[in-house]
Amino acid sequence: MMRWVELSKENASVQRKDRTSWVLAAIVFLAEFVFGCYLYAVEGDIQEDALSRVANAFYVLFSRNPHLGAIGFVWNPLPSMFELPPVALWRWFPPIASDALAGVLVTSLASAAIAFALYRALLGAQVSKATSLVLVLCLALHPFMFLYGANGMSEMIFACFLVICLLNYLAWKDEYSISRLVIAGCALAMAFWARYEAGAFGVGLFAIVLFDALRRAPMGAHARLLMSRRRYRWFRRQERLWYALATALVLLLPAVYSGIVWIALNAEIMHDPLYFLHSAYSNLSLTSVLSSTSKYRSIEHHPVRVLLFMWRRIWMFMVPVGMLLVYRLIRGRLFRWETLQLLLLAASIPSLQFLLLLHGASYGWLRFFFYPLPIAVAWWTYEMRADARQLKRWERELAQLAMAMSVAISGVLTGVVMDRNAEIAPEEYSLIHMDKNAVLQQLRIQQQVAQYINQELPAATILMDSYAAFDVILHVQHPRLRATTIL
Repeated sequence: MMRWVELSKENASVQRKDRTSWVLAAIVFLAEFVFGCYLYAVEGDIQEDALSRVANAFYVLFSRNPHLGAIGFVWNPLPSMFELPPVALWRWFPPIASDALAGVLVTSLASAAIAFALYRALLGAQVSKATSLVLVLCLALHPFMFLYGANGMSEMIFACFLVICLLNYLAWKDEYSISRLVIAGCALAMAFWARYEAGAFGVGLFAIVLFDALRRAPMGAHARLLMSRRRYRWFRRQERLWYALATALVLLLPAVYSGIVWIALNAEIMHDPLYFLHSAYSNLSLTSVLSSTSKYRSIEHHPVRVLLFMWRRIWMFMVPVGMLLVYRLIRGRLFRWETLQLLLLAASIPSLQFLLLLHGASYGWLRFFFYPLPIAVAWWTYEMRADARQLKRWERELAQLAMAMSVAISGVLTGVVMDRNAEIAPEEYSLIHMDKNAVLQQLRIQQQVAQYINQELPAATILMDSYAAFDVILHVQHPRLRATTIL
């Protein structure tokens, strides 16, 4: 225990003196933001989900009746809330909303935050700056991570808080610092406000934290001197139980509170506590048509087919997880509880997808399966910290480069799938091979509708469903005077 405390103090000193992490974060942010601006403003390839979240922020500030509830009660609100400050600049710079550049800004910042946090954690594990940079850049430049760090979607925001949560939990495993657990709990709550998959990850994290707490409860040696052996055993069982429950409470309280607040807001404003779950605009409603599609009908209620469907989409992201297992085998730690914990965390979010696909409630897009990749890289910091004083320097650096190589291999494989397989990666394939004429035609139609409203109906009140017409609303010049949205 003292060794970990001393190491932690050394790591904190190293991190405070290092400025490379800020430079790295700035480079990642600029690269993502420039690429996102190119995709959206130049190529005109705007993801509808990303634009929809920007529109939700737009309604809060510029609709006929500006109010925070206009952010909606289907999508998790955090991405749109992050987009409120840049969207406030809409009057002076319309593309910040109409071209969804506010979303690009937020996801670029999330990608930079992931790079910053991982680099700091690797420095804390006494890994050299050079190999830490190599690993972090391999992850940042991973084709999937780089694309979703630039396209304004919610996945990178969720992954950011997932990484922060996991890094702080792993630090708690070493330091027993309650502040680390508090930060992990708050990051888990923020992840919930970004995407609902946080619930599945939270269940897995709860299980392993509870197990760790049961194993590592304080010994209470002073009580042993005052009690009989039988009484002391009972006392130890009780003490472990209460310690485990208290530890789990510290971790889960922010996320559970967030869930209760979200349900309460749905009940109070939409008069249905589960409006986000089964409303006409919910995921269940959107996926209700899947049973009529042969591709999804063939796997519905067939567990083996669902597993095969998932494996075709997740295997390329599992390469770093495989590298972790090989490393643990070499270090003689494969058959320990931590291996099971790693696999449980890596499988937590895919397990939710398994249940949804089994019941025909998910499209099974590639972006639902990439989470084992950042989870594995975050866990790698724990492995390096565990061996910080057991391996020679060249051995640590070699291991670090091997992990970087596994991330690079994952990137190459994922890039090939995104470029060549429209069935497994339909969204990414359509981006790479998009028909620019069709995209421009769609944009022209939206702009023509907005232009007609601006010029021909200057005093009219236009009733629109923001679910279907958000792209038109974002091009209207005076939304408070000329357009009313159904929210």
